[in-house]
Formats: sequence, structure tokens, C-alpha cells
Amino acid sequence: MLSLEPSHAFQITPPNRNIPSSVGASFLHPTVSCMKQSTHELKMSINPRDEDLYDDDDDDDEDDDDDDDEYIDDSDLGDWRAFRNTLLDSSSGDESESSEDLTGGYIGEETIDEAPSTKGDKKRPKSVSKANEELLKSQNKALAKEYIEGIWAHESSLPEVGGLVVRLPLEVEVYRSKEKLTIGKELTELLENNDAGNDNTPFLSSTSKENVETSEEGDSKKSNNPDFSFSPLAFQTLLWYRKAQSLIDGKMAEIAKFADDSGQINPRQLDPKAENLLKLYIDNQETWQEVCLVTDRDLTRGNARTYVLNRPMAFRLTENLGRLLLYGAYSAMDDSGVPISQMNRYTKFLRAFEGSCAVYVGGPDRMEEKAEIIHGVEGLEGAVEISPGTKIYRGGLDAAIEGVLEGRFNPLDFRFFVGCHEYSDGDLDVQVYANKYQPIACARALALKQCIQLPKPLWHEVMELAGGELREISRLELMKREDIQE
Repeated sequence: MLSLEPSHAFQITPPNRNIPSSVGASFLHPTVSCMKQSTHELKMSINPRDEDLYDDDDDDDEDDDDDDDEYIDDSDLGDWRAFRNTLLDSSSGDESESSEDLTGGYIGEETIDEAPSTKGDKKRPKSVSKANEELLKSQNKALAKEYIEGIWAHESSLPEVGGLVVRLPLEVEVYRSKEKLTIGKELTELLENNDAGNDNTPFLSSTSKENVETSEEGDSKKSNNPDFSFSPLAFQTLLWYRKAQSLIDGKMAEIAKFADDSGQINPRQLDPKAENLLKLYIDNQETWQEVCLVTDRDLTRGNARTYVLNRPMAFRLTENLGRLLLYGAYSAMDDSGVPISQMNRYTKFLRAFEGSCAVYVGGPDRMEEKAEIIHGVEGLEGAVEISPGTKIYRGGLDAAIEGVLEGRFNPLDFRFFVGCHEYSDGDLDVQVYANKYQPIACARALALKQCIQLPKPLWHEVMELAGGELREISRLELMKREDIQE
């Protein structure tokens, strides 16, 4: 699960997305500026150059009556996150008892008001991978206990500090943006005008369709297919997902015909709609299944910062990597870049983490700067809680080094991030508005656990814990992967 390194050429391969390819280009993302944001409203202005990407026929704001919502600062949330999760669980009531476990079970169709996009979520699972839990026990017993006894995750409307944002598949981005994206409107027409049963995509055979039975109460019984559940929610998700996949693959195959012998495409050869789809495809490939921790968010200025949790860079510390983490890229390249007065600190750092050190690529921004250290060690000298009540901290490297050398801490209690995603002018909220990222509130154990050779990838773990439609999307994405066996 190493980071994907996008190239900088206009290059594309035929649309075989079973395993993400490193397709990249220096296309500009749609230029947007955040004008105003409240709990339920985000007004945007979109660069006219991208008018083919976003169709603005439906610009009426449906939430104008929510302008008076009071802003709740992240610093005031505290234990409210856990309390809110308890409310979400209790809102499903006794009806959740019909939900079954993850292995072939199903989910009902109640909607949780506090997480409006969680369609069909009666009960979110408390465990999605015993193998992941066993791995966590070997890395951090205390965090593993916390995870097993109280893990939770649910969708939220907006990103919040201490929570996550996860990159959605392109199929989901297109489907959820069906009123804005040109290709989304094409998908809507396909769904309205075509019988999904005539689609010959491999996810649902006629045989498996016959295995779906519906009770008088409207709940689906289990399918004979052990790999997928056929609740009404699962069936509905399957229909639009595979139709979106078929549409995208067909259009990408047409675009691929413009590639020369080296696999490169001149975007000037494409019509605006095809060029905009290529932009979406490349952007999705470069951020494929990212799970990002939100550490900073300033609504007044529209700034935010996130760190990608699931792009491991190294598991052990070398001399050059140690310099990179401590002093940044420029000092790491120059032997004279490390001051003599800092050599003792550098030596201690190597001693503490040379045997085991979890280093991640946090994002494409600020990669030349020294690494950020994030952990869950309360009371560590020099550390600062990213937001009150989250119990997630950053900083305190010197105290961490001393603690590891003295045997009080395990090296895997800490995570080091080179680079980050940095947003300005409300861009993170725009990414959410555009259905590229889904905000997810979660217990701190999910954000702090190491992402090192997980049996079930972190992206799938988070999506399944959130339940509802996200859980079904995760299952569909897993069906593309032949490299994952659990």
C-alpha cells in the first residue's frame, strides 16, 4: 500500500481499473472559490472555462432557509463527537436488530437524520476485520483495546478536525453529482430510460438475481451469493454503480483511442466533454482511495489541512530519512545542513526509531518541510491536541524520542507524515460539495491506528464501519480487487 506517484505527462492507459494505475497529467482542477458556508449551505462560483464539466442548469439553492444556522466551532465539540455517535445509534432503535453481521448480512432502509447521506443504515457494524484487529494488538495493545471496545464511524455533512475525509470512487462522484456533471446527467438518463437488468456487467448475473427474495415487510433475504448481500439498499446501489462503471469505461475506451504509440494523449484532440472526463479520471487516480485526517480547519479564512493516513512510505529509519523527517528535504540533501548542535538530537532519533518507524506520505504539499508527528499520547511534553476532546496530538518529538529510548513508548505509538494536503479559499469544502470526498466522524482509534500491511485496506475498513451505502460501495470496490484475500 505504498503511495502512488503520478507522472506529469498527458498519458492514459485503457480503462482497466482493477488495480489503480499511475495515470497523471498536469491538468488544472476546476477553479472554484468559496463565497459563504454554513452548516447546510455552500455557495460556489465556477470558472467559466469549466462550464462543460459542471452544468449549472440547477443552481437553485434549496437550503437558503438555513442561513441562520449557528456556527459550532470545532474547539467546542469535545466529547460531543462520542455523544453524537450514541445519538445516531439510538436513533435506529430496536429496528436495528434485523441487521446482520458483515459476512453476507444485510442492512435495512431506515435513514439517519444526523447523517443524511447514510441511506439505509439501521446499524453500523462494530467489527469489520478480525485480522486488522489482531494486527493492531501486536502494534499497540492499549489502542487495540480501545478500538475493539468502542470503535465507531459515521458520515457527517462537513469535515471536522479530528475526523476523516475519504476519497470516493469515480462512479460515486459521477452518480452523486448527476445534477451538476455533464456525464452525471448522462448517467441519469441511462438509469431512467434503460432497464438495468439488460446490462451485462459481471456484478449481477441473472442467476444471482433470482436468488433475491423480498418479504412482505419489504426486507430482502440473503442471496445465495456469499460475496454480496441483496438488501434493497445493496440492490439499488449495485444498479447505479455498475451503470456508472459501464458508462465511464465506455467513454474512457473512446478517449484511449486518441493515445499515440507512447500512450500519450494530446488533450487538444478531445472535445470539451471528453477532456473534462479525463480530468476527473486523472484526479481520481491520483487520490485513489485516500483516507485523510483533518488536523486544521478555519472557516473564517477557508483554510484546512489534512494528512493521508494510508500511503506508507517507510517502516524503518535510515540516516537520510532521519534527516528528512527532522530537518526537511533541503537539509537531508546537504551534509552540512544538520547543525552540529543538533547532532545529538539526530543521533538519539536514529537510535529510537531505526528498528521500527512508521512514515507516511501525507500529501503533495509542504513535502520539503520537516515531518509532522501525530499520536495519541496524552500529556507528552511539547505536544498539542489538534482539537479539544479529540485526544489526537501532534508535536512533542523530543519527548517521544526520550520515551522510546527509555522503553515507556513503542515506536509504533507515533506516525510521521511527509507532506500534507493544504487547502485555502474553502477548497476542502468544495471538494466535499463536488462529491470527491466524504467526511466521516470517527473514534480516535480509527485515525491513530497504523496502516502497515493491513489485511483489509484502511479505506474499506472506514467505509464499512460507516455502514449504509458506503458499506455497499466498499463491497463493490472489493470485488474489483484480486490482490486482497480476507
